[in-house]
Amino acid sequence: MSKLTIQILEGAERGRVYDELCPPVTIGREEENQIQLNDDRVSRFHLKLQEEAGRVILTDLGSTNGTRVNGHPIQVRVLQPGDQISVGRSLLLFGSAHDLRREDANTPLSDHALDNIRTHPVNPLGGAGAVNEPGDSSALGAQPVPEGEAGGRALSHTLFPAGPPELPQGLRMVQSAQLHDLLSYLHRELAEVVQTAQEDSQSSSRAMRVDRTQWQRLQLLQMQLGDYMRKITEP
Repeated sequence: MSKLTIQILEGAERGRVYDELCPPVTIGREEENQIQLNDDRVSRFHLKLQEEAGRVILTDLGSTNGTRVNGHPIQVRVLQPGDQISVGRSLLLFGSAHDLRREDANTPLSDHALDNIRTHPVNPLGGAGAVNEPGDSSALGAQPVPEGEAGGRALSHTLFPAGPPELPQGLRMVQSAQLHDLLSYLHRELAEVVQTAQEDSQSSSRAMRVDRTQWQRLQLLQMQLGDYMRKITEP
């Protein structure tokens, strides 16, 4: 069983490090949680970290104000070292310093990615800027980012900063076939929209345009994906 490390970057417990945690781990306002956050925007039992098949899975426990990972609202998420978890006014970092520096054969965290994790934490309320007040420093030495400064912020807006998530392993044959069918459907829909795009000759940036019918098709596809995600997390 893996031991987990959670570092508190922002909030009332800022600077605290919880290491050698054995999953399952719950985080919330009540004392019964392995990590208790003194934050009235955090639910009594806000989220849970559990291990399955060598992966750490975060699940929001129906919290009032929700959970964000790297600035994006989520219900369930396979965590990677360096992921930032926002709950209420608190910002948590998943992984130890060793985890952040360790090179994974599949999805290595580059020095650029590590620098962004250290210096540009996402806003726990979902905003773009760093959450530090001037003069403050987090457990990893984060510094405030001036408003309007775009450099280095792309990582903070990315739900998967270490790269695309891996495919699930150990699927039964029928599950593999179902997953293949689902991805084939999505690939076909996206490909047919992309094939209709035309370059705008009036644009200096060579922008590509699609007509409204294809735009609506993309919106319907996004709705379908949202429905799939809801059914997976709330069977």
